[in-house]
Amino acid sequence: MNVPICELCVKSNVLCSGCEDKVKKGKLSKLEVKLSRLLYKMKDKYNLENADLTKAIDLDRVVIVLTKKDVGVLIGKEGKVVSEMSKELGKKVRIAEMSGDIRKTLSDIVAPAKIMGINKLYKKDGSIYKVRFSKKEIKQLPMDINTLEKALKYLLDSDVMIVFE
Repeated sequence: MNVPICELCVKSNVLCSGCEDKVKKGKLSKLEVKLSRLLYKMKDKYNLENADLTKAIDLDRVVIVLTKKDVGVLIGKEGKVVSEMSKELGKKVRIAEMSGDIRKTLSDIVAPAKIMGINKLYKKDGSIYKVRFSKKEIKQLPMDINTLEKALKYLLDSDVMIVFE
């Protein structure tokens, strides 16, 4: 299992100095620590040996969990792993694959809605991503537009404009 904290910290309720330092510097969030420990507890029950927790983003009512491996492992058979994570956190959890293809990652987050296109617009004061959806897809979005904008802004590390055509 691949999680952002060391094996010693995942098994105990105390963080070692290295992991504590990562939290203080902002390289690791308390949410990621909590999810790492939760996945460790669920490891044997759901066979999570191949699970990967790369990053977790807290967006108030929704938590996005990013993985570099197969998303199916973190979703679990019949969605049991993601359901248990949602129950423990008290928030809806979305799992997305963090790959080199940003369109794939964004598609995982907004599923079942479908992205029409992603454009990068260049301005004098920087660039902005324009993420385009069909007007029919508004009802399919798994979260409200403000929350989605926050998530995309974090993932793309740039300003984001969501457009419905």
